[in-house]
Amino acid sequence: MAKKILGTKARFIERWCSILKPKTKNWINLAQEDFEVAGHLFEKKKYLHCLFFCQQTIEKALKAIYHEKYDKTPPRKHDLGALVDAAGILSQLDKLKTDLLDTLSLYYIESRYAEDRDALAKNCTRVVAKDIIDQTGEIFEWLKNIMK
Repeated sequence: MAKKILGTKARFIERWCSILKPKTKNWINLAQEDFEVAGHLFEKKKYLHCLFFCQQTIEKALKAIYHEKYDKTPPRKHDLGALVDAAGILSQLDKLKTDLLDTLSLYYIESRYAEDRDALAKNCTRVVAKDIIDQTGEIFEWLKNIMK
């Protein structure tokens, strides 16, 4: 039974991807890889790096939406709020999603600078990282559903 369900899900994903523009598929695949990396980093207790890759997951998913919608190269930005606005989906976000995007943006910007990393890393506990990676997975799925 499990093989049948997995096979059905795989066929659905394959069919869904076949209707997306090739560059959109590329952005989604890159986002999926980043989410998998975030999971591996979480398992290795590299929480700061895990959250950086959560940010990268959502950034690339937003760029996929932008490309699919406008058939143009997405803005070369990393601020998730700016990308949401550029993709034209700001009105579809609730407060929980907006708060997560704001949090994830910090992990991109502040994790890049040594003087900010130590303070940021202190807040990266297993509990915090688990909560954020779970929310990232939910928003990633939601963003992919927007393109269906």
